[in-house]
Amino acid sequence: MPRLHALAAAALLAFSVTQAHAAGTASPFTGEWAAMGLSPVVVGAPDAHHQVQATLPDELHNYAPHQVTLAPHGKDGLQSPGHDPQVTLQLVSANSATLTIKGTKPGQTVSLPLSRND
Repeated sequence: MPRLHALAAAALLAFSVTQAHAAGTASPFTGEWAAMGLSPVVVGAPDAHHQVQATLPDELHNYAPHQVTLAPHGKDGLQSPGHDPQVTLQLVSANSATLTIKGTKPGQTVSLPLSRND
């Protein structure tokens, strides 16, 4: 029976270390961001190149594609690298951000305040 307890304790420790490592790789952008009246913006965890995949709400499909790759931009921002439209996610605080979409077409500009959807 003591061996079973030791195995359970080892498994729990391994799980805790894995969870801590996963939490350490997440960025302050990772998760769901809400805007009033829209589906959430979902930002994935960074990959090995520090890029993230963001899923934009269907309501914004006239301005930008549904899936966007974002890369670090400045101290507290993410931006689509060289795309039209240019999509930027800028942290305002730990729980708020601004999503900006700027395209080349007339009127293809959106600035949307977001808050954590926790």
